[in-house]
Amino acid sequence: MNNDTALKLFQHTLQTESRVRPDIHAGMLKLADQDVIESASLQVTNALALGERVWMTSDLHFGHKNIIDYCDRPFRDIAAMNEALLAQLGKVGPDELLVIVGDVLMGDYETNIEFVRRIPGRKILVVGNHDFKRDGSCLLRRERDRSGDGPLFEAVVAFLVWTGAQGRAVMTTHYPLRLPGSHEISLPLLPMLNYHGHLHREVLAPTDRVKFMNVGWDVSHGLICI
Repeated sequence: MNNDTALKLFQHTLQTESRVRPDIHAGMLKLADQDVIESASLQVTNALALGERVWMTSDLHFGHKNIIDYCDRPFRDIAAMNEALLAQLGKVGPDELLVIVGDVLMGDYETNIEFVRRIPGRKILVVGNHDFKRDGSCLLRRERDRSGDGPLFEAVVAFLVWTGAQGRAVMTTHYPLRLPGSHEISLPLLPMLNYHGHLHREVLAPTDRVKFMNVGWDVSHGLICI
């Protein structure tokens, strides 16, 4: 699947998302730079081709008190949750690739970004709706450009897209993909694989056109290795 088709699918997903967030969705589209997406996606395919482990997770919500009750997380408080998340993320090797599929933190930014900085590995961020301010500016984009110890993220992107096993198209998006009619966009012949987050504990059934893989923490209570 080419990048133009992937962008159209992403745009359609934003347009049909049940909760309208015009400024945030506009901010997501600003990060749909095709060159950056191609480069970041190539990092994933190169790592997989070399037999390296590539990890994914989503909806960590560092520092978010309400997520404990909302998703019935097994933690007594925010401090216990933050440290447990870090302990699990510690299985990522220092040179391995970790793709975080959005909604990294909530609450006080300067406090909670320090937890993200302690996560090992090379990190790519596929942005989620909670990674933006209400005006549509990306909270975590600054971490791509920071000096000192170097950028926290290898890339901050709207989505990733690559060709997987047997030529199957693979897309990674925070929102699960919503596919238009085949008369609107020329879609791949094989069903697509969509790694996504956002739904927390909900797992979508596959269709004849897409297989959904919710990589959110509240499904796996950990990381997945693709």
